[in-house]
Amino acid sequence: MKAISKDILLGFGIFVIIMILEFLVTLPFGEPANLEVGELGKFLNREFLLTVVPAAIVTYLFARFSEAPTIVSAYRKSIIWTLMTLAFYAIIAVGNDNVGPVFGSYGFYVLLAGIFAGPILYAKMERLE
Repeated sequence: MKAISKDILLGFGIFVIIMILEFLVTLPFGEPANLEVGELGKFLNREFLLTVVPAAIVTYLFARFSEAPTIVSAYRKSIIWTLMTLAFYAIIAVGNDNVGPVFGSYGFYVLLAGIFAGPILYAKMERLE
């Protein structure tokens, strides 16, 4: 139970860092004014796709520094962190009334896959059992 609590706390930090990374990767592009639903979907898709690699690196590093002892713990971290990110994005999407553009963009699911892959890559590279 202690390990799960630790993973949940780390999940909060990961989500905050991913949100900061999303902001940073979109700075060069700016945000177009008066976005319609179709344009918002394209904007969010680009934002999510640009954040995939940094998010995977962040989750890899968090798994490394939290010292996942087994491959099972790496999978647990992947599942917890991915579900937490999914839940936080769902809350944000409902609050901003843009559930369709967020969950309708394939970049969002690629981002979730990147978050899921970070600890698994750590486990494979360290050859955890």
